[in-house]
This record gives sequence, C-alpha cells and structure tokens, in this order.
Amino acid sequence: MTNSTMTDGRHPYIEPLQADSLEARASIVLKVLAIINVAGMVLAMFPPDLPASVLHALAFNLAAGGLAALQIVEARGLDHRRPWAVGALRPLLVLLVAAGFAAMLVGMGEGRIRLPYESVLAVWALLGTADLTLVRHAGSRSLALVGGALLLVVSMLFGEPVFGWGGLLDLRPSDLHASIAANCSAGGTSPPETITLTYDWSWARPGVVPSGTDAVVIGWTISDAAGRPVYLFDKDAGADPGIHSGLRDYPSADMATQVAKESQGSWHWAIDLGKQGLRPGRVELQLHRVRDAPSGAAPLVITATYVHLGVWRSDPVSVACSW
Repeated sequence: MTNSTMTDGRHPYIEPLQADSLEARASIVLKVLAIINVAGMVLAMFPPDLPASVLHALAFNLAAGGLAALQIVEARGLDHRRPWAVGALRPLLVLLVAAGFAAMLVGMGEGRIRLPYESVLAVWALLGTADLTLVRHAGSRSLALVGGALLLVVSMLFGEPVFGWGGLLDLRPSDLHASIAANCSAGGTSPPETITLTYDWSWARPGVVPSGTDAVVIGWTISDAAGRPVYLFDKDAGADPGIHSGLRDYPSADMATQVAKESQGSWHWAIDLGKQGLRPGRVELQLHRVRDAPSGAAPLVITATYVHLGVWRSDPVSVACSW
C-alpha cells in the first residue's frame, strides 16, 4: 500500500492512521504533552510565592520547550507515516512512562504531590494495537530524536544540582574575597565615642545569571562589668540600590539569624543579586559607645560574615580593638 498519491497533481494525499491504533493514540498523546509543556512555560513567567534560581528556571523552561518541539516533530512524523517516527515511537513512549514516575518520586522527595500524567498517557498509547500498514525503520534520525528527548528529560528532572542555588555552576566560598576595617585603634587609652566599620567584598569569577538574596552580618562583642554591651548600632552609610540595610530575606534569612546570634551586637544587610549582581560591594556601619568599658576589659572583637543564598556562609573576617 502506498503512503500517498497525488489527487490533483499538486497536493499529496496521506492515508490517515488507523483509528485507535498505537500510532494514532501516540500522536494524540504527544500533542497533548507538548501543549502541557508550553503551558508550563507560560505559567513559569509569573513569579512564584518564593523566589527561585533564575538559572534553574531558565534551563528547565528551555528543556521543556525543546521536549515539546521534539514531541510535535514525532507526532507530525507519525501523522505523515514516516518510518523513522514509527521506529522511534516505542522507545519514546517508554521514556515518557519512566519520566512521569521519576518526576513523581522527585516531587515526593521535595514534599509535594506530583501525578505521573505522562506515564498514564504513554501507557494508554502503548496499549493500542500497532498499525500494520506503517513501515518501521529505527535509523539515525530515530536514535537522535529519542536521545535528544532523554537528555532534555534528564535535565528537567535533575537540573537543580547543576543549575539551582548551590549547584555545580553556583559560587563557592573560595570565590569570595572579603576584608573588614575599623578606625578604633588610632590613639587614646579609652574606647572612642564612635567607631566606623567598613566591609568590602568581591568575587573571583562572574557566576552565571545571579539571582536570590544574600546577606552580610557584622557582629561585635564587648561588655561592661555588668555584662551590658558597651557599643550599640548608631547608623550606616548609604549603599548601592541592591544592598538593603537592616533587612534579612529569603533564602538567606535563617542562616543570617544564626550568624547574628554568635555576637553580642549585630547589624545586617540583604544583597539583592538581581540588582547588585556580583559586582564588588561595600557596607559601612557606625557604632556609638553607650557606656564605659571596665578596666582590663577584653578587646572589642568585630566580625563580618557573608551568607550566600542560605547555602553557605563564609569564614568570618575580623578585627580586634583594644585600648
């Protein structure tokens, strides 16, 4: 039986797939899944309740778009009775069955319910009877389509350890260069009325699509004879638009709070990586003496710690002031 004939000398007629056959069902399933993938990409354009890695979202959506394109290519190939599409069909459907269950398990590991709709649809297609009028040829084009789909599915399921916050492409503590300075040691035998602190940082490499909120915490410890703090926060200088004084935000807030508890007094800043990027930054803080330090008191110890996306905290840099 020929796949097509010329009905008017110009337009080929393609014999439709047998109704309810494996190939006819698969064509429907692949088109439905392609629409779902595209719809997911559109929904991803709206901000989630909690910020997420922009790089991970971008990689996921590109993979979802690529998978949708392959699904349409395969469905159109089936509709046109292409041998390479028939040859790729069963491996592709098996891949979709495995992908659906894998996505369900990944969702369970993250504490959410995710129905394996891909698996259900693919199994429904596999239960259809093969259309015996079709020619099957699993050549290089079939292998390329299935291999490409496999790579895209894997990147969608397991992309976070690579593209997400703290992933392989994210920054490491060794990429951070930081220093702290204080004007507390210039002459005198008693603690000064005010002390100005500066904390500077920069990155050894640019990073890839930075997003989220980091934190800087400066802490200090010195007490009078009654255990009360000698210095309190007075004011800080203005900073870049992406640096927000006195703010702790997701996902660095919890770790920044723990860092702050390690000192008697502290102040903090939120670093909006979407605005600040990974440019060098500086924060400046002024402390005001509210009571006298006892004779022989321990030095004033000032520390500064950088918190990156709640994933890691830098080793603190410190300066000690004694009189």
